[in-house]
Amino acid sequence: MRRPGHTVIRRWGAALLAAACAGCHGSGPLLHPAHVLLPGKVSFGAGLSGDMIVAGATAPPEAGASAGDPAAAELAAQRKLSEITVSPGVAPWASARVGIEGGNEAGLTYTGRALRLDGRHAFPLGEAALSIGLGASALFAGGPGPGAGPTAEGSDVYGAGIDVPVLLGFRSDADLYAVWFGPRLGLELLGGEVRLPAAGAATGGPLVDASGQHLRLGFVLGVRAGFRHVHVALEATATYHHAAGEIAGAPVVLDQGTVAPGGGLTVTF
Repeated sequence: MRRPGHTVIRRWGAALLAAACAGCHGSGPLLHPAHVLLPGKVSFGAGLSGDMIVAGATAPPEAGASAGDPAAAELAAQRKLSEITVSPGVAPWASARVGIEGGNEAGLTYTGRALRLDGRHAFPLGEAALSIGLGASALFAGGPGPGAGPTAEGSDVYGAGIDVPVLLGFRSDADLYAVWFGPRLGLELLGGEVRLPAAGAATGGPLVDASGQHLRLGFVLGVRAGFRHVHVALEATATYHHAAGEIAGAPVVLDQGTVAPGGGLTVTF
């Protein structure tokens, strides 16, 4: 007989593998408290996160729309801009962090869509801490997808971004739990090629040039609990997104609001 634990492990493994293969959402979580690690301490973490549009969602083009319909073309461009900037969906989260002398910390994080390198400094405020960080990200907003020719799906967009999280946090004396919250501001620049959907068809048309700038302003709320070296962290970020750019030579602007929950397991030693 198969052990129930093996079934659970297989299901979690399949979910993580699927997210790693298909994950591309835009707002990778922090999942670390405001307090930094002690000098020489190292932490590793893994988990999942998601990004859900709660305001400003774009509707799919209506069936039978003509190729010359400007409203349908604008809607298709807005949806594509949302895909490469806001990038709603589910993605993996993996992180490694190290404490540095002087109340500092550095980290490297992978979120499916981005590889982020960051550093931060924590100012002690009694039992609380104020953390100010700066992150730089390499963005991978999509690949050209399988197949070739005018019906192949996908996009080929890359870019770079920076973000500044400011966290105020509290934790227990034995680090059994921690709570943190604060704003997170980010800016991204992207460029490449995307495949717009052909009017009235389920498959896409030819690749067209695309470029965009993405400004996001979010508010982070997180909590962590555990014992000694192992902790479970949960975090949610509400974010306002403003994206502007050009797709196939036509200007397009997008404003959306998202909520991004995330969670992970961290080990510190």
